[in-house]
Amino acid sequence: MSPRRLILFVEGEGDQGAVAALTKKLIRHIDAWEAIVLGTNAFKVGGVENLTGRNTTKWHNWLRAAVKQKNVGGILLVLDGDRDHVWIGQEKQPFCAAVVARHLAEQARKVGAGSTFSVACVFARQEFESWLLAGIESLCGKKLPDGRAGVRDSARLSEQDTDESPRDAKKWLSQNMERGYKPSTDQEPLAQLVTLEAIRACGPRSFRRFERAVREICEAIRSGDHVATPAPQ
Repeated sequence: MSPRRLILFVEGEGDQGAVAALTKKLIRHIDAWEAIVLGTNAFKVGGVENLTGRNTTKWHNWLRAAVKQKNVGGILLVLDGDRDHVWIGQEKQPFCAAVVARHLAEQARKVGAGSTFSVACVFARQEFESWLLAGIESLCGKKLPDGRAGVRDSARLSEQDTDESPRDAKKWLSQNMERGYKPSTDQEPLAQLVTLEAIRACGPRSFRRFERAVREICEAIRSGDHVATPAPQ
């Protein structure tokens, strides 16, 4: 069977290349390239508030648009989880990554996820950049792949759980990079440079979920037994 396409859904422009870079590392780690082709153009869907509550139909429409592409096997949604509240149906609730991810997966089932294609929903807590901070030891003092100066060699992170703090990871990077931090130009090179080993050593729970989701969706595409994950409790 020919490789099936995995489409990424991300929040903004800077996330397109960055999420792809980490996803490629994981696909390589689990040796799934014989079954997977990563879509070259991620869908920019905005924040979670664009996919829930009164905007749930937008989530359905994004999914329908994605699977119209040729040979799509799965969709991986990776968004920031730096929200205080979110609408689930008609109710405004405190944001919980697990609850919202399950809700989005359940809504995806209404347009064929789990039967004709696979979907995995993941939230970075608090931001995608929080995963970069988790792997900061592999970034300090190293030039970016394009030769520009990156994170200062003297940068130190006191927090042990980057899922919890610092809350503004973008600001931390801006203060600790030689030329400041701009997501549009720096997020992807940092994601290319950071190592999985360094992130795992810090062990943010949301990154473990990301790893598990990539593995789940790759296995589903390989086997043809489609999933919509996380599954309901």
